[in-house]
Amino acid sequence: MSVGIEKLRAYPSTLSLSLGALADARGRSREETTERLLVEERSVMPPWEDPVTMAVNAAAPLLDDAERADVGLLIVGTETPVDLEKPISTWVHRFLELPSSCRNFEIKHACYSVTAATQMALGWLGTPAGRGRKALVVGTDASLLGIGEPYEFVLGAGAVAVVLSHQPSFLELEPGRSGVYAAEVTDVIRPSRRVETGSSEESLFAYLEAVDGAYDAYEEVVGEADFGARFAHVVYHAPFGGITFRAHKALSGRDPESTKAAAWADFERRSLPGLVHHRRTGGVYGGSTFLSLLGMADARDDLSPGDRVGIFSFGSGSCAELYDGVVGPRAREVAARAETRAQLDARDPIDVGTYERLERWRDASVAKADLTIDRGALGDHYERRWAGRGRCVLRGVSGWVRDYAWS
Repeated sequence: MSVGIEKLRAYPSTLSLSLGALADARGRSREETTERLLVEERSVMPPWEDPVTMAVNAAAPLLDDAERADVGLLIVGTETPVDLEKPISTWVHRFLELPSSCRNFEIKHACYSVTAATQMALGWLGTPAGRGRKALVVGTDASLLGIGEPYEFVLGAGAVAVVLSHQPSFLELEPGRSGVYAAEVTDVIRPSRRVETGSSEESLFAYLEAVDGAYDAYEEVVGEADFGARFAHVVYHAPFGGITFRAHKALSGRDPESTKAAAWADFERRSLPGLVHHRRTGGVYGGSTFLSLLGMADARDDLSPGDRVGIFSFGSGSCAELYDGVVGPRAREVAARAETRAQLDARDPIDVGTYERLERWRDASVAKADLTIDRGALGDHYERRWAGRGRCVLRGVSGWVRDYAWS
């Protein structure tokens, strides 16, 4: 019985920051920054948004009443929890009105979390409990305060929601057809809800080591696989777009006749189109590969049902996985319904000063037992983009208890 991604959707919140403007403010070259990193904008959350609201707002449009009744498993992957005991999945379960029999939980493994959740959901769908049912996987994350840090230009926010079922309209996946590479490394860590630190250089080395290791493990499962010929499209975990070419070059280097120029030409054809949305969101953490799949479906004119897609996921710490899927019969239709470009275009641009004020406020808010949300903090943004739109919002915090509602 076929299984895989029936539909998916990304949610980039409602504010954007030009990274060219940020480069100006930090005394950096616009062109060097955006061309090297392959990013142009990043998403920023307003004060009434957090990882819970982003998760709900990504998933809610995917399910009608009949489909909600069919969801038997909900997994949320995140490294940005709002509570260290209560999982984000409980709020998602509530606001999506999923059945009381729907198992739900939160999973953490840096940027690998959503891939881990997807593989777990695929396994569940293959059990008697999952037959004829649907699983919902949501990834939701936001960067922590990074003003003035070297890594500031690769930060971002966003959520993805993925419906997995026995009707893989978007992408058919075969459980077990993957290669895993795990190796403990302390590269990027969040020792508290307000601190993100570590070594970006060590993380880069771990990423590149993992892409080779995962491909070796993949070949142990499927047999020798010619990287240049096996996949019509390839997507990679993209903490920033520039790193994905390094990964592609590493795998292209398995062919002794490959050159850097040839690797880039192949990358432009098979991978670069999938970064179309990443260029505008900044880092979306665990949801990265799924945003790339949406980008692939939106930007590849030659995408066809039956095409094989190579997918590489990596999470600091570390665990990586390389797996493949086959493009489903309605992949373009599913991506069009997600309206990713329209959502990105609808965001309100903010200046660097507003971005810094919002990020500092958000950092300070984590330590407050009581929090009042000022809906006028961004002028008329709430009234124009949120009021009456039926989006999940954070109304405030009282005695550490978070209060959410529909706008």
